[in-house]
Amino acid sequence: MASAASGLLPSDDPYFTVRQVVVQKINEDRAAAGLGPVELDSLSSQVGDQHCQEMASNGYLSHWNLRGLLPYHRYHIAGGRDQVQENLSRMTIFSTRPNPFSTAPEDVLVNLLKAHQRFVDEKPPLDGHRKNVLDPAHTHVGIGLGVVGENFTMAEEFLNRYVELEPLPEILPRRSTEIKGLVLNKEFGPYYCVLFYEGWPQARTVDELNRTYAYEDMTGQIAARVPPWEMAFNSSSGRFRFNLSVKTLEPGYYHMVFWVRRPIRSIPYALGSFGMYQVDTAGGIPCAGWVFHAEP
Repeated sequence: MASAASGLLPSDDPYFTVRQVVVQKINEDRAAAGLGPVELDSLSSQVGDQHCQEMASNGYLSHWNLRGLLPYHRYHIAGGRDQVQENLSRMTIFSTRPNPFSTAPEDVLVNLLKAHQRFVDEKPPLDGHRKNVLDPAHTHVGIGLGVVGENFTMAEEFLNRYVELEPLPEILPRRSTEIKGLVLNKEFGPYYCVLFYEGWPQARTVDELNRTYAYEDMTGQIAARVPPWEMAFNSSSGRFRFNLSVKTLEPGYYHMVFWVRRPIRSIPYALGSFGMYQVDTAGGIPCAGWVFHAEP
C-alpha cells in the first residue's frame, strides 16, 4: 500500500491550480451555510483521478469500480486512513470529433465548476450531493477528474480527518489487532469502533455499474465492536489505543470504522456498573477507517 502521506506535489500536477479553485468554490458554498472550510488533499485527489479515468475510459458512472470496490476501499487500499464520502459527475458529448472535451486546464476548470454547481443546486429530497458538500464534519477534500474521448468525469472525495491512525496491516490477524492513534482536535475523544465483514468484492460490468446509484459505507455483518470503556485514552496527549478482536475469521474484506465525539466528558471511558450505557453513533463523527482482508 502507498503511504497516506504520498501524493502529487503541486509542480507534478498540471491541474493543481484548477483543483485549488474548485476547493475555493466549495468553501464559498460552505461559508454561505455558516460552515468551516475544507483543505485540498493530494492522496484522495489521486484516488479520485484513477476512478474518474476508469469511468471516462469505459463510459460509466458509479461509486463502484470494475473490480467492485467502493470509495472507501479505493482510498484505504491507497493508504488513506480517514473517513471518505464521494460525489461523482459525468458529462458526455456525442460528436464526430474523437476528443470533443478539451484537456486544457482553463477548460477543465469550467467543466469542474459546472459539475460542482449541479451538486449544490440539488433540491430536497434528491439532494445527497449537496448535503455532502455542506456536511459540517468534513475537513479535507480531494478533486478527481478524467477526460477521455466523449466523457468528462469528476469526483469530490470529502474526508473527515480528526485522528491520525498508526499504520495498520493489510491482512487481519487471527486473534487481535492493536489500534493506536492520535486525536488531532483536542475537543474530541475516541468514541467507538466497529469492524464490518463484507466478503470479497464482486467484479461488475459496465451495464451493471450504470444501473447503480447511492452506496452505503457501513454494511455487512458486524464482526467486532469496541466501546469507549474498552479504549485507553490520554486526553492531555491525545493518544489512544485499543484491541480489535475477531472470534472467527472468514475469507474476504473487513471494513473498520472509527468514531470520535465531543465533549470528552460525555464519553464513558469507565463504567460504574457494566451495561448501564449504550453507544449511540448518531452522537459521534465517523472519522477514520481501514480495509483489512482475511485469506482462506
